[in-house]
Amino acid sequence: SYAINYQAIIDNIFNGKAERTAGFVVPGNLGYDPSVEPYPYDPEKAKELLAEAGYADGFEIGMAGPSDTYINFEEVMQAVAGYWGDIGIEVSLEFMESGKYWGLEAKRELPPLFGDSWSSSIGEAFPRLKGSVGGRDASYAAWFDQKLVDMVEKVELTPDQEERAEVYTDILEYMKEDPPFIYLYQPQGFEAARERVKNYEPRVSEQYYLKGVSLE
Repeated sequence: SYAINYQAIIDNIFNGKAERTAGFVVPGNLGYDPSVEPYPYDPEKAKELLAEAGYADGFEIGMAGPSDTYINFEEVMQAVAGYWGDIGIEVSLEFMESGKYWGLEAKRELPPLFGDSWSSSIGEAFPRLKGSVGGRDASYAAWFDQKLVDMVEKVELTPDQEERAEVYTDILEYMKEDPPFIYLYQPQGFEAARERVKNYEPRVSEQYYLKGVSLE
C-alpha cells in the first residue's frame, strides 16, 4: 500500500476526477469516518516492511485484471505494477475479457493479485463486504478473517441505522489496520444526455433503469 503513488494516478490518469479511499466503506456510505485516512505514498516505508518480512530483494508475483470494463483500469493496474517494480516486486500482469475474468474470480482461479471494482446501490458497503470478506463461501472471497466475518454478519443483523453505522466504522478501521486489499480510489462519474432524452436519472450504482425514459 505504501509503495503506490495514488495521487499521481488520480491526477495523471483521471485528471484529478477521483478521490482516495481508506477501505471498503467509502465517502457517502453509512458509517464512513473521514478520520480514517488512506495510506500515504511512502516507498521507503514499503521497502522497510518488505525487508522485515524477509523480502529485502523483492519477489515475483502474478496479477490479473479485466479488460475494457472500468474506465482507465488497465492503465491504473500498469501504474500499480510499475510502482511495485520500483521497490523490487516484479509483477507479471495479465488482462482478460471480463466474462472470463469474473468466472475465474468466482472460482478462485486468478493469480494471487487481482484488481476489481464494486459499486453499491443501497448507500451502504454491505454488498461489497459480504461478497469479498463475508466468509469462505462469499462470491469473490480471497481472504478469510473470522473477526471480519463476524462484523459483516453483525451488520446484517443490526436493523438500527445508527448502531449499524458504528459497525461499519469499526469495519473501516479494522480493514485499514489489517488490509486484505489495496484501496485505490473512488472515481467520479460523468454522463451526458441530449435534450430530447426525458426522465433519465444517473445512478451511482452503475445500473440503468430506463422504464420511464423516453425520446421527445
